[in-house]
Amino acid sequence: MKKSKQVGFTLIEVLIALVILAIALTAVMKCAGQDTKNVLYLEQKTIAGLVGMNVMNEVRVGLLKVQSASGPLTGTSIMLNKEWKWEVSLSETPQPSIQKINVDVSSSTSQQMIRLWGYFYDAS
Repeated sequence: MKKSKQVGFTLIEVLIALVILAIALTAVMKCAGQDTKNVLYLEQKTIAGLVGMNVMNEVRVGLLKVQSASGPLTGTSIMLNKEWKWEVSLSETPQPSIQKINVDVSSSTSQQMIRLWGYFYDAS
């Protein structure tokens, strides 16, 4: 009798290779999904920052009148087809003619996304 040499993989070897491949692809898909979440979060943070800078600049040029004694001023802005809520307040600094601007921005569906602060010179 002649013994024939086996050529190729056995069924068990093929199944083990498929299990290893499935585990590796699952890890890749999980990483890609997490990256997508991070990109969306960073996009929202960036837009909130732009809204906050717009509000701060409106205070600096006098389009928004905020009185430090009357408490924070709240409002909404629409940027990139999404509504954003903001709250701006002024606080005193050791220099009486310089005021600190505090701006908090949140999306309409979540808590605070970003907090910005800056200063402006009040000549009055």
